Amino acid sequence: MTQVSGSILRQTVFWLHLATGIAAGVFVLVMSFTGTLLTYEHQMVEFASRGNQITLPQSGSRLTADQLTDIARTQIPTGARATLVFNAEPTAPVTLTAGRDVRLLLHPYTGAVMPDAAAGLRSGFTTIESWHRWLGGAPRSTRAALLDAANLMFLFLVVSGIYLWLPAVWRWRTVRAQLLLQRSYINSRMRDFNWHHVFSVWMLVPLLVIVASGVVISYDWANNLVYAAFGETAPQRSGPPGPPPAAASTIPSTPPAAQATAQALLDAAGASVAGWQTLSLPLDRSDRVNVAAELAGSGPRPPRRTIELSNADASVLDAPADSAATQSAGQRARVWLRFAHTGEQYGFWGQTLAGLASLAACLLVYTGIALAWRRLISPLLQRRT
Repeated sequence: MTQVSGSILRQTVFWLHLATGIAAGVFVLVMSFTGTLLTYEHQMVEFASRGNQITLPQSGSRLTADQLTDIARTQIPTGARATLVFNAEPTAPVTLTAGRDVRLLLHPYTGAVMPDAAAGLRSGFTTIESWHRWLGGAPRSTRAALLDAANLMFLFLVVSGIYLWLPAVWRWRTVRAQLLLQRSYINSRMRDFNWHHVFSVWMLVPLLVIVASGVVISYDWANNLVYAAFGETAPQRSGPPGPPPAAASTIPSTPPAAQATAQALLDAAGASVAGWQTLSLPLDRSDRVNVAAELAGSGPRPPRRTIELSNADASVLDAPADSAATQSAGQRARVWLRFAHTGEQYGFWGQTLAGLASLAACLLVYTGIALAWRRLISPLLQRRT
């Protein structure tokens, strides 16, 4: 009786696995292929950005943060939230960012807009990422919803695949056939069957991490579960940036005299954090100004700090020694999932493993669809013939 029940369960899981794979196969292929292309995005963009270094002039001095702020305001739509990113390297330009669409390089001595040597590469990766996350549509479009649902179905495929991979009889000969690639195959069906089992088991752990973290990134309920596991309440998500507000003549082009200068804020933030690599200064300010600092480091992800300054006199209100130390357990788990998704949590080798897992997922889609075709479609065609 138990053996019959187990057989029925296995057949049920198999057909659910097959139907889910057919329904989500094309979407999973898009996510996996684009994920493979994004494997070394940061390294490639960083390498191309080396062409943006300037030649230090023989005379003259760098523009102040206030002068660069005035120039930056003329380059962005009125009212758009923008940030100036200052680099500790004297030959690096100042970066102006405003949302996802605006990224300009300003010459630190003249304020002129510089050509970005990595613009084409960065634009290409942005397009690939758009397809990877939203199927080429908007963040909250129907395309994005379909891709999110396909990723959730992919999670079911991974979990159900674990059960289906387990051999009915635990003998080394049987297990070896599902663990190792064969030297030769009787036919293409046996080859696809072997490849589907071998690549799925060897890439099981990275695929499970990548797909599960993708679900957390896509769905609020999954994000809430991460925090709930540590007895915490998830912070409210801000969502994707919307269009800049309409132009308003009441927005001043320069800060009022009662405020601290931008240069004073920049100097205070730099003095409070030793070994900083970049400082991100927002153009729009309130009573408190948060300056994001990225520190130089050899780890997989540069350490980051957030310095809170008074907008009145540039005094330091809060400068945590370690931003990770102030995070709760839920926040640390959420950050881990974010960077484990791309493999960046474990540096170059983590990215490589994530890229190989994405490539293996492409092969799993191909072999899965090929096996489904032979099982479902090919017999129907033969009958008609």
